[in-house]
Amino acid sequence: MRALERAEAILDRDTFVPVAELSPETPFVVGYGFIDGVRVALALSDGHVKGGTIGVCESSAIAGLARGLTRAAPLGRRGGLPPVPLIIGFDTGGVRVQEGPRALAAASAVGVALARMTLLGVRLAAVISGPRGCFGAPSVMAALPERIIMTEGSHWGLTGPKLLRDIAGEGAQDAFEATSAAVRLANGDAHAVVPDTPADIRAVLRDFVRTATVRLELPSLEERIAESARLAARLERRFHRAVSRSHWHTSYPAPRRRRDLLRYSFRGQWEPDGTVRRHGLLQAAHGTLSGFPTSALIVGPEETRGGGVGIEEVALATEIIRQSVQHAGVLRGAIVSFLFCQGHAVDPTQERFGLPRVLAECLRAMVAARLCGHPLVSVLGGGTYGAVYLALAAPSHRILAMRGTSVAPMAPRVLRAFEGLKGASDDADKAHQLAELIPDVHTVASVIRLPRVLHTELEELMASVQPEPRFRPRS
Repeated sequence: MRALERAEAILDRDTFVPVAELSPETPFVVGYGFIDGVRVALALSDGHVKGGTIGVCESSAIAGLARGLTRAAPLGRRGGLPPVPLIIGFDTGGVRVQEGPRALAAASAVGVALARMTLLGVRLAAVISGPRGCFGAPSVMAALPERIIMTEGSHWGLTGPKLLRDIAGEGAQDAFEATSAAVRLANGDAHAVVPDTPADIRAVLRDFVRTATVRLELPSLEERIAESARLAARLERRFHRAVSRSHWHTSYPAPRRRRDLLRYSFRGQWEPDGTVRRHGLLQAAHGTLSGFPTSALIVGPEETRGGGVGIEEVALATEIIRQSVQHAGVLRGAIVSFLFCQGHAVDPTQERFGLPRVLAECLRAMVAARLCGHPLVSVLGGGTYGAVYLALAAPSHRILAMRGTSVAPMAPRVLRAFEGLKGASDDADKAHQLAELIPDVHTVASVIRLPRVLHTELEELMASVQPEPRFRPRS
């Protein structure tokens, strides 16, 4: 079905009202309607148009809808009404590669807005349907809802099965199964797998809407961050158990002991408070940076071709965020991430055992830390792509990029494989998808200037960033 047909099929008859003019070439349908008389918001991708990919225009519509629902929620509560829930439907190949860094930045803003929604009590459900399913950065957004429904035969993951097979060199069956609806249900990533019919999808959405009308006590942001850290740790343990079994084992090289990148990169500026923790590509520690209390995360650089950020690194990052918020005290410490990596790990075992989910929980924890009043800064260098940009950079108050840093929906190795599958010719412009093309990214001319720029940014943010009004302590 086309997106408009799906909207009309799952809603009460003749109740769908789009919020923007529709045409046959509209790749995303956004609007309001009713299910069993309960008002809901809808955002559905149309896989028939440009593969359902999400570009700047679509991202603006979805983010605007999410922000509007979040703003309206407190007014409804004061009137005794629950917030209007959002149902988001994914039939998408990911962020639109042709629109480059701007599309990634715009889509990442959607992920941040959806994470914020879930923290502020707006109920969210996702429907992932075929034949495209949900891939790329949107696969992280799809892990944020409280209710995730997949249709039989659909797939959900960061990297498509064919790309997994071509890049990771895995057997076709392993790559295909890793992102399947059956595996997602068995692992608890999806809550229901149903036949791909309007009646079956409407039935599970009716159940969701009934629960969405029940008023719930929201946990504190600190409790929600702790829950994200617990979930990430559980996914990491499950992943380790999986790779210890010969059936799932793939080649994970032993990490080489590396120098303390924080101390090395900012001599005289960084003072750790305790030991530096290392998981894979990540080094993390609490301390002071330029005299300000800071939790610092350095991801990369990669040491082997095809490496990337995996479950281990993201679970540790989420735990560091939890510790930073838990021990904040009166002076709320900054959280600074340094991203020098080629994106997420392209690996069927990582996909199978929860990489999209752990990235989603890290994103949620980052957004919660921002709501609590922690200044967030991200520094990009070399190249930062797709879901890693979404989870670790997009929620920041400031994003700094070393001159020449590339930012794109796909890492170069994934893009080459993607173009090979599609038979697309290489576009020279894609080799220059620079962070400078994103208006909100501040360019730093050289590594020598970075400590001074960081000091200036932290000084300004520590003086200006406060918790959102509803989260400020009462006097």
